[in-house]
Amino acid sequence: MDGYIKWLREQVGSQKILLVFASICIVDEAGRLLWQQRGDFGWWGLPGGVLELDEDLATCARREALEETGLDVAIERLVGVYSSPDYDVVYPNGDEVQQVTFCFAARPVGGELRADQAETLALRWLGPDELPETALWYRHMAEDLFAGSTEVSFRRGQPGQTRAVEPYFRWLRQYIGQAAFVAPAAAAAVFDETGRILLVKRSDNGEWSLPGGMVELGERLDQTVVNEIREETGLLIEPERLIGVYSSEAYWIRYPNGDELKVVSSLFRCRVVGGQLQPDREEVSEAGFFALDALPAMSARYTVRLKALLANRPEAIIS
Repeated sequence: MDGYIKWLREQVGSQKILLVFASICIVDEAGRLLWQQRGDFGWWGLPGGVLELDEDLATCARREALEETGLDVAIERLVGVYSSPDYDVVYPNGDEVQQVTFCFAARPVGGELRADQAETLALRWLGPDELPETALWYRHMAEDLFAGSTEVSFRRGQPGQTRAVEPYFRWLRQYIGQAAFVAPAAAAAVFDETGRILLVKRSDNGEWSLPGGMVELGERLDQTVVNEIREETGLLIEPERLIGVYSSEAYWIRYPNGDELKVVSSLFRCRVVGGQLQPDREEVSEAGFFALDALPAMSARYTVRLKALLANRPEAIIS
């Protein structure tokens, strides 16, 4: 254990934390999936690991594939996001984690298959009908991979019923101060019946943005966006599709008070199913629907996501 996770555990001990992972479904020319016998638990799973502060998700996936299997891989698509509390993990050393795992489909393009006998005890290629006994989330990833849909899976596992009483970031700040941490987050592209998009003006920086917020302990990623939009705007929404995930250096944020944050943001296209538009006047000072040709000034982080949304690509953007 080193890097970001080692530093974070030195601050919080074994308490439950949110961690962003990249997992990789490596598929060979025969359509077989590469399974890894893990060094920590001993059971079979998929290669992958924790996102570091200085890398994006695709880089993390390629790095972990090389470290754990010896293979260089090319990322082909995002299979799914697995973040339900059903997937919470207690490691053999007692460390507790709620995972937000982005699973990628990939193909080998070089390297030599090897097990390092540390993180990886053995490696095995298996077909769709040969799934080993494995953890629930790995089984769901493999099933979603072999289903072959271009739409990203995000509803696996229970959504979670309640948010933690204290916001996760506030709890974590008491241990790490203003240092940067990896924060999984979700944003919503909500359209009304005339095609206008919902934007909010944030109270902390005065910027117009897509509504959304950080994942809390006890909730699935898509439930985050439902909860945040209800709290910020009064609207009840339903996520329909995951448009893209964003984890590049552009999503490293420094707030006016000095707090730093690396955001891993997932953008969902959503529809309104109830409620009444009313900004909460705490996190959000204003909220409204805007025509796409009459948007207010916004930061590049949001304009990039809007362009991806309007491109209407069948597969998710990975940035």
